[in-house]
Amino acid sequence: MLKSLIAFSLRYASLVVLAALLLSGYAAWRLPHMSVDVFPELNAPTVVIMAEAGGLAADEVEQYVTFPIETAVNGMTGVRRVRSASAIGLSIVWVDLDWGADLYDARQLVSERMAMVRDSLPPDVEPFITPITSIAGEIMLISLSSPTGEATPLQLRSFAEFDLRNKILAIPGVAQVVAIGGELPEYQVNVDQNRLRLYDLTISDVVTAAGGAHSTASAGYLPNVGSFEIPIRQQSRVTKASDIANTIIKYHNSVPVTIGQVADVRLGPALKRGEASQQGQPAVVISIQKSPGINTLALTDQIDALFTQLEPTLPAGMVLNRDVFRQEHFINQAVGNVTTVLFEAVLIVAVVLILFLMNIRTTIITLTALPVSIAVGLLMMDAMGMGLNVMALGGLTVAIGVLVDDAIIDVENVFRRLKQNRNLPEVDRQPLTKVIFDASNEIRPAMVFATVIIVMVFVPLLFMDGLEGRFFRPLALTYMISILASLIVALTLTPALCKILLGGRLGLQQHDESWLVRLLKRIYKPSLRWALGIRVWILGGAGLATAAALLLASTFGTSFLPSFNEGTFTVFLLAPPGTSLVESDRLATQVERRIAKIDGVRSVARRTGRAERDEHAEPVSNSEVEVSLTPGADQPAVRREIDAILAAIPGITTMVGQPIEHRLSHLLSGTPAAIAINIFGDDLNELRRVAKEIETELQSIPGAREVNANREVMITSLPIRYRHAELAAFGLTPADAAEQVREAMYGEIVDTINQGIRQYDLVVRLDPSQRETVEQVRNLLLRGRGGATVRLRDVANIGPERSSNLITRENAQRKAVVSLNVADDSNLGDLIGAVQSRVDPIVQRAGFTVKYGGQFEAQQSAARTILITGLLVAILMLMLLQISTGSIRAALLVMLNMPLALIGGIA
Repeated sequence: MLKSLIAFSLRYASLVVLAALLLSGYAAWRLPHMSVDVFPELNAPTVVIMAEAGGLAADEVEQYVTFPIETAVNGMTGVRRVRSASAIGLSIVWVDLDWGADLYDARQLVSERMAMVRDSLPPDVEPFITPITSIAGEIMLISLSSPTGEATPLQLRSFAEFDLRNKILAIPGVAQVVAIGGELPEYQVNVDQNRLRLYDLTISDVVTAAGGAHSTASAGYLPNVGSFEIPIRQQSRVTKASDIANTIIKYHNSVPVTIGQVADVRLGPALKRGEASQQGQPAVVISIQKSPGINTLALTDQIDALFTQLEPTLPAGMVLNRDVFRQEHFINQAVGNVTTVLFEAVLIVAVVLILFLMNIRTTIITLTALPVSIAVGLLMMDAMGMGLNVMALGGLTVAIGVLVDDAIIDVENVFRRLKQNRNLPEVDRQPLTKVIFDASNEIRPAMVFATVIIVMVFVPLLFMDGLEGRFFRPLALTYMISILASLIVALTLTPALCKILLGGRLGLQQHDESWLVRLLKRIYKPSLRWALGIRVWILGGAGLATAAALLLASTFGTSFLPSFNEGTFTVFLLAPPGTSLVESDRLATQVERRIAKIDGVRSVARRTGRAERDEHAEPVSNSEVEVSLTPGADQPAVRREIDAILAAIPGITTMVGQPIEHRLSHLLSGTPAAIAINIFGDDLNELRRVAKEIETELQSIPGAREVNANREVMITSLPIRYRHAELAAFGLTPADAAEQVREAMYGEIVDTINQGIRQYDLVVRLDPSQRETVEQVRNLLLRGRGGATVRLRDVANIGPERSSNLITRENAQRKAVVSLNVADDSNLGDLIGAVQSRVDPIVQRAGFTVKYGGQFEAQQSAARTILITGLLVAILMLMLLQISTGSIRAALLVMLNMPLALIGGIA
């Protein structure tokens, strides 16, 4: 078949050249349309289930919400693991599926399981599945602020939530838009308990009345009025706070009592679980996340076009900053660096070819293989749905030097055979086409076998599982595709060009060899004779050099991924658990303002706590600061200054990483650190103690940085334990009492009010001034079914108590996590060995089990895969060499040269 291919290419040489030109042109046209991203699509198939659970404590969330959801999804087909986090008022369950699973089918199955489990959840808990996003999908952070103070926090958040967010979500490819900061508006009915007593009312009466303040009920239509059908419209929707205030609750002494008489009704800020700022000033920070497989650069351009359109029409006093964080900067820098290396590699190959061939036509023929092979490779990648990223371009760069090998072999042999044919008597000369055909066919088997063997070197990367497979597979595929494309080019285009360019006398008038080749031969011949004369010493020296290289390699550290220069730092600030949002905001603002003054820092934005739609179960004590650097900034110097600022703040645990690096670690281990130590057991108190002991032990290990244990700690809570006998005496059931307390303290969302595109919750709760202290909780008034009133303290025991702030689980087991990063002067392989030697004895003494996750786990998996598949590939290579050479001894001789490559590679 390959002989026929060569013969066809020679017979229709012009057609083959034209086809190559058309393919190259089509590839050049397709190139700007290919998806461009920083990394390959790394998304693990995961379904995320979230459930807001009001003011339930973490252990109550675990028992009443998380456990039923876990039970429902644990038995699903294709589930790799189920992880969960139960925090105060929030449950998050991650259903991690097998790699390659159909995510859409899994989401449908999870939805069906959720429908079955809803009846077993608390009545006000509604679990939902979050949108599908990419692991590196946070492509932009923007901020909306009012430097002059003309726009209030309520106005900022209202515009961000209802106007800006909806417009961004309308852009195809945007998966999620999450806003944090400012004040989320809601219609509030803040009830005064003293006025309730005056009218003999309870907060439940106000809840019922507020539910009737707004209606969207239809009244039908008049079917035939003057030959027309007339719909009847009821104008009963709330348009302003006074509409709610004027709604009647009941008659008292024959006089109507309205909501406004017992409550302050207004459009005010909802209860906050998060804050945000930019450059140390209050702001709304908006995270924009893309769907998997979407071109980041193209989507960023569409979002920028929207912002350009919106900026002139922003409300007075509002400023939109679109450069808080842009993944586009890292992509352009990374792709630009690799593209530069790719261009330099092509240039070097061209120079080397010219120096060695010294024939302009043979050089042109050989160099033509480069762009055409790359073009064919790009088109094949495009057809396979592969985009351009750092790993794919890296595969092309690695392949550059090999892409011209087949063409060089073919051109050199054709040139030699044409020269020989030219020197024959005219009567004995063969036709040009036959000489080129015989010359190309002569080296065809060796060329094909050599190319296949080179391609097989990268086969082990295709067998990697999980994240490591998704990460390295594009590099291997790109390399293999490009090399195979160069073989096709060598069998088709190269013979065709030889026929066109080497047919006349001009093509053969130069010397057979360049001056450089002749010089190298003069040096090599005596060196070869000398080496053969002392071959025992040469072989012994090679063996010693190989052994020394292996010994040197054993001292090298190991790591899973190289460090990235993203141009942005992510600084994590973890205040002591239980710290209020106000205090966390104050501490984080201090850090943010100091970092903003560092030379080389372009912008600083900060998020404290958790946004309403955020998939991270972050308490209000945690903050995340994004620090964007100016182009060309001294990143190590900026990092040192950040470390110095953090070291000067006592009582806060800190960690410094980079946005994409942090998300990759999150995917691998569920933490932003490189190494996660998961300790499994049932006793939460003992788990916390062991985790703290491990943290103390690891802090003394050289190379360990930012050791952090126990996000799961005890905090102060206020339990209310009802006394059933006393409740019954006042005509109350525990459920009645709990419902009234919940309405008073947490509030009841009684309706959603639509005003144009804006939707506001209508919430009834006690006035903020009456729910600030423990004593006010104790003095809450409850009313029984018979009308009797009683204070909460008279029917319940109320007092501070220590409880969990967060409970994490994996595969139905509770766990505690200790995370740590690798210091700049250390490496992952050495550090994990030291960590295991310290951790394992502690865990064994406690009777728990331990699992090491993060980059270490991925590295171990990749090493096992490469070792096993590498041995199989080596055997296959030996078999191919034996077939090619016809001798097992010759094949073994070639294989014995492989270890010698270690000398140059390691040294």
